[in-house]
Amino acid sequence: MLALVAVVCVGGWFLIAGSPGGGDSGAGNKAATVQQAPDDIRETVEKGPGGTTAGHLVASIQDRGVKPNQDQETPGTWVTDKVLVKGNDDALEAVEINSGDEAWSQDLGGSICAWTKHVTVDGRTAIVFRDKKKDGACNQLAFFDLDSGKKLWQVVIPWKKSVFGNLPNVAMTSGVVSSAWESGSSGYDMKSGKPLWERKKTAKCREGGFAGGRSLLLRLDCTTSDYEPLRKIAKIDPRTGEEKWIYDVAESVRLVFIVSSEPPVLAVAAGEEEVSDLISLDERGKYRATVRLDGGHYEVNCDAGVVYSAVDDCDNITVGGDQVFITSGEDIGGSSHHTNRIVSFDLGTAKPVVKFEAGPDQLIYPVRMSGGQLLAFRTGTDNYAPFSLMSLDPRTGKEKAFFYFNVLNEAKSLTYTKFSDVIVENGRIFFGSNMVRGESIKGKSVPQWLAFGVGSAG
Repeated sequence: MLALVAVVCVGGWFLIAGSPGGGDSGAGNKAATVQQAPDDIRETVEKGPGGTTAGHLVASIQDRGVKPNQDQETPGTWVTDKVLVKGNDDALEAVEINSGDEAWSQDLGGSICAWTKHVTVDGRTAIVFRDKKKDGACNQLAFFDLDSGKKLWQVVIPWKKSVFGNLPNVAMTSGVVSSAWESGSSGYDMKSGKPLWERKKTAKCREGGFAGGRSLLLRLDCTTSDYEPLRKIAKIDPRTGEEKWIYDVAESVRLVFIVSSEPPVLAVAAGEEEVSDLISLDERGKYRATVRLDGGHYEVNCDAGVVYSAVDDCDNITVGGDQVFITSGEDIGGSSHHTNRIVSFDLGTAKPVVKFEAGPDQLIYPVRMSGGQLLAFRTGTDNYAPFSLMSLDPRTGKEKAFFYFNVLNEAKSLTYTKFSDVIVENGRIFFGSNMVRGESIKGKSVPQWLAFGVGSAG
């Protein structure tokens, strides 16, 4: 079992620099506290920490069957107030939070090939997996209840292998599950799985992928008259599939990712393979501002790899209260001391607003908004400073810790945000791997950590 050792924070380890306040967090707070319907995408507001406490293990999932020196994909991590659910190759596995007992498991029959991080208010999500009966086609779209593991419906999407090799993607917005692939896209009613609409690619544009949440945005991958790549972003009516507006991205931009669907925020690579700028749009799809990332001074990691259609797969970035929160690059001081900071920028002016320092020998990463507060994960880099779940106030620059904890070395790789899922829900923080590599000791397989969660012991 994973051992989590509580460490009490002392004095001035954690400091905040920069001018407090700035920006309007009230808008994000108001939006998140509105009563949500069961079909809405979950936007929970966490209760603030009542007092600094130690953290303890509340759930963990291991796999003893990973073959030595073999890589195994473990895509997708989801959490409710009752269960921790992990995708593991061709299966979903769930454990009960607090007891750690197995809650349920679901053999899919084919490996998971697309998933969404979004969960409905009542705890449902969607995945796409391969059909072993038809040459491993990535075309089985299913909708699951996470608490029970029940498959609510399953449909076959008309995806076919292409010369580009890209896979479908899946997204959710209120009441609708959508999927896009190179030659088209479709939307399905969340309650019944009934098809609502289907789009076809045109001579100039193919469906690049959806980003869901409060709204549904689609990246269109097009070509100019000279056959140069050209990206467009379209807002889609989730019930009809019709385009509400289209934003034309500059021709110099090579890659485009959708960081937030509402407000619309794009991460773009202008003439490079790495994200170079953030672009904010208004509710009509009109350009607002550009945040320049200054050649490595800030880190926004977006996956342009195997799951090419996962256009919203970006780490270390959060949008809320008309601000975007990103991490700086690491500062390395004497004796290899590491640190960084979270910096926010106003989406209307692109000007910096507030800065949160990680502190000596620590790194800090934004996870998500909780009303008007930013939830962040802080990690120690020297085996002495503890990890912590933090609540940061963009209006005042103040911070509070939910709890502090340390992790054994066997599971520490799961806390590397660039390669793992990080989720905060119900006052707990969870980590899930996207891939594991089998190991052995004296010829015996070593259990691999797929996911674990930490909650307050107080």
